[in-house]
Amino acid sequence: MTGLRRGELCGLRCGDLEPVQGTLTVRRQLVVEDPGSRVRVKPPKSHNGVRTLVLDPATLDLLGPLGAGPASRYVFAGRWGQPVRPDNLSDRFNQLAEAANVRPIGPHQIRHLIASTLLDAGYGVHEVAERLGHDPATLMRYYARLSAARRLQATDRIAELMTAPEVQPRTLRNWAGCTTSLLPEAGTSAEMRTG
Repeated sequence: MTGLRRGELCGLRCGDLEPVQGTLTVRRQLVVEDPGSRVRVKPPKSHNGVRTLVLDPATLDLLGPLGAGPASRYVFAGRWGQPVRPDNLSDRFNQLAEAANVRPIGPHQIRHLIASTLLDAGYGVHEVAERLGHDPATLMRYYARLSAARRLQATDRIAELMTAPEVQPRTLRNWAGCTTSLLPEAGTSAEMRTG
């Protein structure tokens, strides 16, 4: 739900949660480095990575009780209180996905899904970039694509702004199936299906 990178998830400490305000602050990440696969604490990946996110009620209910623990304790920790390694987090995530009969896409792909979904829903580049800890220019470089439905919406909006009311399409777009009726010509209509 948060769109955090896996290293940021692993780097969360109880003191980063503010249950009363309903927020989570990203301050660090854990990174697996070679040689020896040592885990190191580092600042977030980019200068936009340090950020405070407002949590949805379900996530707050899950994480809120952890905010009562010692501020130095990691939110996601093993039996001995050591933080979960980022590579182990991915492995465990995929094991749980397979056990639930869900395709194991991993935490990083969930970030992509969140970004795409928010952009497709009409949220601004700056809003999505802030949520993910990206620079807006970086976000646009990776997500500069339009869905078929958004292309149709843009086409209809331009036509609505530029044409007289008597030349408007007779039927509305069916965005779920992307089936449309074209502008009427001499009382006829043509069907168009976009994939």
